[in-house]
This record gives sequence, C-alpha cells and structure tokens, in this order.
Amino acid sequence: MTWLARRLRWNEPVLLVAGGCLIGLTPGFRTLVPPPPVVMLLFLPPLLYWESLATSLREIRTNLRGIVLLATGLALATAATVAGVGHALGLSWPLAFVLGAVVAPTDAIAVQAVARLLPRRIQTVLRAESLINDGTALALYAVVIGVAVQGQAVTWSGTAARFLLAYAGGVAIGAACAAAGVALRRRLRDRVLESALAVLTPFATYLPAQLLGVSGVLAVVTCGLILSQAGPRVTSAGARVQITGFWEVSTFILNSALFVLVGIQTPAIVSASAPPPWDTPWSPRCWSAAW
Repeated sequence: MTWLARRLRWNEPVLLVAGGCLIGLTPGFRTLVPPPPVVMLLFLPPLLYWESLATSLREIRTNLRGIVLLATGLALATAATVAGVGHALGLSWPLAFVLGAVVAPTDAIAVQAVARLLPRRIQTVLRAESLINDGTALALYAVVIGVAVQGQAVTWSGTAARFLLAYAGGVAIGAACAAAGVALRRRLRDRVLESALAVLTPFATYLPAQLLGVSGVLAVVTCGLILSQAGPRVTSAGARVQITGFWEVSTFILNSALFVLVGIQTPAIVSASAPPPWDTPWSPRCWSAAW
C-alpha cells in the first residue's frame, strides 16, 4: 500500500487506513482489539525515539520560542476550544475539558507522515512541538480528571505543580537514562550488544516515567535528543550503521502498522455506533420523527 501511494502520489496514511478498513471487513479481523497499554508500549517509545534522534537539536534551539508557544499556548487554546464546543453540545464543563485535553496534542507520528513536503524550518517546528506538547496535555488531563471524577478544586498552584511535574520529571528521567546509556556505550565493544542497547533504550526510558506518573513522551524525546549529540562519540561506526538501518526499517513497519490498525478497527467502531435498521435515514420511522 505504501508503494502504491508513492506510485500514485497519494497520501500514505490515508491509503493505509483505507486498506486497513478493507482488512477489517474480513471475518477474522472484525474482533481485533489490541489492548491500549500494549499498543502504547510497542509503538510509542520506538517511534518517538527515532523521531527525536532524527531531529536537529540546533534547529530546535533556533526555533525554541515558537516551539514552546505552540506546545503550551496553542495546546491549551485547542483544549479550551474543544471544551467549549463539547459544552455547547451538552457535555458538562469537566467532561468537556477531558475531551479537550485528549484531542489537543498533535500526534508526532502523524506529523512525521504528512509533513514531509513542507519547508525544513516548518517541519522542525511542527515535529518538535508535536514531541513535547504531550506534557501540556498530560498535566491538563490530570487536572480535569481530578475535577470530573474526584471533585477536586482547581487551584493555580496545583495546576502549575502538575505542569512542572509532567515536564521536569519527564526531562529528568530522560536525561538520566541518556547519561546511563552513554556510560554503558563507553564500555561496550561488541556491535551486537551496542545495537541491543539502542533497541532497549526507548523502552527503558518510557516505562519508569510512566510508572512515576510523569510524561513518558518527554522522557523518551529528551533521551533521544541527548543521545543524538553524544551517541556518535561513544558508538562505533559499524554499530551506528547497524542501528540506523534497524531503526529505519522497524519504524517504517511500526508506523505503517499503526495506521493499518486504525483502519482495521474502524468498521467495528462504525457498526457498533450505527443506529438500528429501523432508524436508518430512509426508514418511515426516521422520516416521521424528523417531521
């Protein structure tokens, strides 16, 4: 499907989702529902890690102001806008803000897939912003869940503390894991072991952050950005070639499989939310109700 999309110059994610929908119509795949924690663990750390390794830290520093404003201000503005629309459609304010916090952050994987033809500076800003806006959404989500479920009062100090914990905790864990990775790579002289360590690094960074309740995304991104600068100085040339080839192939497969999985689950979701047969637009009951 990727070859066909590139041959016809179509959008690859759209064609992958469409192909997944066709697969989802077959009987063997109609009940395929992977557990969300497993999907997050298998897909998110390696894709974010490779994306951060391929992002220029120098360009991030050059465009830092715009990236920070987009990752915080625009994410909060998007959440507030979605919450306003949700409240207008009948949701309570806490639930409306829960919805806004969920959909506000952009997806780094989708940005990587659809922003390839944009100018380099815009690509850098969008990719970096999509990598770090998870901390904003996570902190906002924690606040609104506490209000909606536990009835907690919203305070500026508590909200600010959650933001700082999500950002600072994720960055600290990512930096610590990067330092540990550099120290281990200095002592390894086996190319296979160096490659195995590179594969395990995103998972070993993501899991502690998630268990401690801070941003696992920021931890993986921080670790990847640091290792993109320090890694080549402590990793052999042969291992770098092997690691780069592995990540290019594996992230391509994971990225494509992720969009296909979305398509596979789409028919089941649509059929589950569809109205009963007597409520279809062409049924007499529907026309009488509309009248």
